[in-house]
Amino acid sequence: MKINAALLLWLLCSNVTASDRVYTVGIIPYIPAGEFVVADVKGFYKAEGLKVKSIYYSSTGDWIRAMSNGKLNFASVWNATQVDMYYRGSTAKRLAVMFYDKNDYKMVVRKGSSPKSLKGKPIAVFADYFGTHWFIQNHMSKGGLSVHDVKVVEMNNHVAYKNFKIGRVDGMVFDGKYMNLSIKEKYGELADLDKNLYRIATAAGPSYFEDNGKIPKEDLKKFLRAWIKTKIWIGKKENANEYKMILRKAFHNVLDLVGIETDAEYEAKKPREMLIPLSELRSVNKSMPDMFDRLIKIRNEIGYKNDRKYQPEKMFDSSLVLEVLKEMKL
Repeated sequence: MKINAALLLWLLCSNVTASDRVYTVGIIPYIPAGEFVVADVKGFYKAEGLKVKSIYYSSTGDWIRAMSNGKLNFASVWNATQVDMYYRGSTAKRLAVMFYDKNDYKMVVRKGSSPKSLKGKPIAVFADYFGTHWFIQNHMSKGGLSVHDVKVVEMNNHVAYKNFKIGRVDGMVFDGKYMNLSIKEKYGELADLDKNLYRIATAAGPSYFEDNGKIPKEDLKKFLRAWIKTKIWIGKKENANEYKMILRKAFHNVLDLVGIETDAEYEAKKPREMLIPLSELRSVNKSMPDMFDRLIKIRNEIGYKNDRKYQPEKMFDSSLVLEVLKEMKL
């Protein structure tokens, strides 16, 4: 019996399942993004039947823009950045909260300066988003000013550090390693920030973008299972050295290393500290609506223009992670 070529092609394609799709995951040298690396290297994606392509970025700003514009299927971003992506028109949606930043990102200002003396001055940030703006806002508000009263400039970590050191910028929002160096060398001092707000704003977790093809619910659950299994693996002390080596190898060719090669111990001590304990994952993700409500209120107080009506169901959905945790009996 002869089979029409077009019919044969249709029959072959009809057997392709959702999990045959190759998903793109955006990665920068940042501990929550490192979770994606481990999930791949240790076979947690493969065990769930997922095919993943990791795409590495040396610029945090480029990485966030790639996620916002639909060039990636998954990335792990701060809550505050998720809010900003939403109001900039992105359809990226938060799936879960899995990390707290543990005060590792900070704002440092010129020693002896005040909010009023910083008015009109350049402040360097690793990404020009609300995720970094709130640091500046929190500091400037103590002088009756706002983030709009300074010049926000996007720079990579090492570039900002050099410019701060020679006086071309008067403050910076960056990784703790660079903050510690500027304080040790006595030309910078920490800005006083609201610690409770910090915890909410910098909580991080996977977000996904599905405009280029709807991601099936079952595949989203597979990703969540893979990441939760990764968290369990990272959380075991006996895996600490292997974890460090996995990150070192993965980030070897990335320009902005955030200390992983230059100061391995600095990075190595963070993974377990930043993980939200499994016992708290359920309660933290149940509180996701309250986290975003507070951040949106702050964004409105700063005076950002909102051209988009706030619809919680389009910004985040914690139902799947709660469902997976229940299925995994966690």
